[in-house]
Amino acid sequence: MPERIVLIDDNANDMAVTRRFLERRGYLVDTALSGEDGLRLAAQVAADAIVVDYRMPIMDGFEVARQVKAHPQLQTVPVLMLTGSDSVQHIVDGLAAGADDYVTKGSDLEVVHARLRALLRVKTYQDQLRRMNHQMVRDLQIARRVQQALVPSGAFAANHVEIRSAYIPSEALSGDFYDYFSIGDTTFLFVADVSGHGLPSAILVSMLKSYIHTEAAPDHPLADFMTGLNDFLFSVSLPTQFATGVLFRISSNGRLLEYSNAAHPPFLLLRAADGKAELIEQPSNLLGAIPEVPFDQHEIEIQPGDTLLAYTDGLTDRRDEHGVFYTIESMAALLEAEGKRDLDALYDVVFNNVTSFRATDEFRDDIAFVLARFR
Repeated sequence: MPERIVLIDDNANDMAVTRRFLERRGYLVDTALSGEDGLRLAAQVAADAIVVDYRMPIMDGFEVARQVKAHPQLQTVPVLMLTGSDSVQHIVDGLAAGADDYVTKGSDLEVVHARLRALLRVKTYQDQLRRMNHQMVRDLQIARRVQQALVPSGAFAANHVEIRSAYIPSEALSGDFYDYFSIGDTTFLFVADVSGHGLPSAILVSMLKSYIHTEAAPDHPLADFMTGLNDFLFSVSLPTQFATGVLFRISSNGRLLEYSNAAHPPFLLLRAADGKAELIEQPSNLLGAIPEVPFDQHEIEIQPGDTLLAYTDGLTDRRDEHGVFYTIESMAALLEAEGKRDLDALYDVVFNNVTSFRATDEFRDDIAFVLARFR
């Protein structure tokens, strides 16, 4: 489809010559004798470019350029300024006003055409990038809704545990993930962090969820489960992708907490008996980095009222403007101070504490945490 040019010049003879030249080069040319009419015309016909004389009464070419760049519909349209001389000041003023290029009026029209062609090529590239960006934004929004559907509700209750959780992304799509579900009287809780951000991480998160729900079993050793999960992720992930994760299994009688940690941050266990928060850390291999590696399995006796806090490293990798990190020790102190509250009230305290920490952009990451109270 021919490109549409709006030509603005108060000199009818000069305009007729330029118009005839451009039309012979295959352009659709609309003309206006004043800046005001030219702006209205450019918006009306959806101009691909504007060629404007700088010296005109009432609204000169400089003002036309300024208004084009301030106009929501026209601001991406290139402006070629025709100046009356090659005065440096005219050139500077025109470019400062928003003109994208200039040609001395009276120059060979082939020069005008060459400059115009260059501006139109740039506009074509920019239009393509904008369309691609718009499509990417739409795709990310759709993927974001899908990912939100993969994360369970923030409240969950089973025979021996009650859970509250939060997911606080720093970008549209995140690699942070948690899940919890029951098989019979046995409850599973999984917290993971896939490397990177964006769509590749979100896709891997969906695969994680599918594998966990398909392969988890009450009587299957957690260490073997993590080995299988590791090999699965290695087979489906990109070479630069890996994950950390910790899998918990609460026994059918609610008195035994089994877990297997794959290079994930330590978790906190607040004991109801003495109100002390214990930091528990048994890291092992990354998930998806190397195939056929072993994983450990551990178990802890739990009592009604004990509270578990598991999280992703975005919680503790944050630093404020004074260089102070958010520490897991501060979270342990918070749990010890507030741990006698009911679970909903404790969750509110933890969430407000986490979100009120003002991290700098350099040290901001996705955050996910899960609070589980045994009963």
